[in-house]
Amino acid sequence: MTTNGTSSNGAANRYGVANAPGVDSSSDAIISVRHLRKWFPVGNSFLSRNKSLLKAVDDVSFDIERGKTMGLVGESGCGKTTTLKVMLGLEEPTSGQVFFEGEDVATLSRAGKRELRSSLQAVFQDPWASLNPRMRVGSIIGEPLEVNTTMTKQQIASRVQELLEEVGLPAYQASLFPHEFSGGQRQRIGVARALSLNPKIIALDEPVSALDVSIRAQIMNLLVDLQQEHGLAYIMVAHNLATVRYMCDRMAVMYLGVVQEMGDTESIFNNPVHLYTNALLSAALPSHPDIQREEIVLPGEVVSPVDPPEGDVFMTRTPLEVDPNHEYAKSRPPLIEIEPDHWVVETPWSTIGNAQEQGVDLTTLVE
Repeated sequence: MTTNGTSSNGAANRYGVANAPGVDSSSDAIISVRHLRKWFPVGNSFLSRNKSLLKAVDDVSFDIERGKTMGLVGESGCGKTTTLKVMLGLEEPTSGQVFFEGEDVATLSRAGKRELRSSLQAVFQDPWASLNPRMRVGSIIGEPLEVNTTMTKQQIASRVQELLEEVGLPAYQASLFPHEFSGGQRQRIGVARALSLNPKIIALDEPVSALDVSIRAQIMNLLVDLQQEHGLAYIMVAHNLATVRYMCDRMAVMYLGVVQEMGDTESIFNNPVHLYTNALLSAALPSHPDIQREEIVLPGEVVSPVDPPEGDVFMTRTPLEVDPNHEYAKSRPPLIEIEPDHWVVETPWSTIGNAQEQGVDLTTLVE
């Protein structure tokens, strides 16, 4: 087994993967992400030697437990989708490690990587673009079985029918083309394809954001039922916070490639500590049109990930005063556990408690 050793206090999960801020050694982690960075070189031209680095993901760590759902949330450009791509092997990490059942995926053999691809599947955001319009549904769902198994055509056809029925579609629809289905039905087909190889974990990239509101609950309930039936682990990228609260056991709030708050989902929703988390939650539409809400609008603009602050990346957006001589104005602040399984980047200018202590009325920032 290949791991990154143990942490300074010797704490590690059951596979021997060392702990990091925001993770718990008692967790039954199927995926462990440790100190992940993904930096993209950018320059004025293709031939330019003096290239800058776009820091899309910067020192991110988390665990995904068996049978649980981990959510990544934040504004566009916060790094959540890039994190997912690195975890899926679609992008190479600049540094850091991704462990699958304790094995560093970068050191896996060819056979190990093949097993990983079977165990780690994905459901994509756009149910129209993610299905080949020239293929019949039976071929779309059966293709992973044809490529990765020794099953006969009859066995594959039988398995496809089982999968269609499992996601709530009649078996005869295996002969139809994607254009003959609604958006919700197409997403069910995508889920069936993801299930075909009996995965252990499924990555959900905005799985309901492209669907009608009336259909979203059906797909979310389907995913929850399948998770309970098969013991699946999910990692979900989402903008819709109501979806995150319904689906996710744990969540991480990302800003400019850095996790700002992480932990138990209900704990974060009931007691959001970081100002950025509070701003995101205040922007969510209420469950009823008669419910009044006050939206916190953070000052300033999101700085470029090509040139982020050396210290706390949030300090250019805070409504509170920042001491330029403070250590966290010059170096990256860590995640601190403020209550069981609730971690936050805590600086003198980053939390709701700081605002209350300094007498800053956040309602003055409401539109």
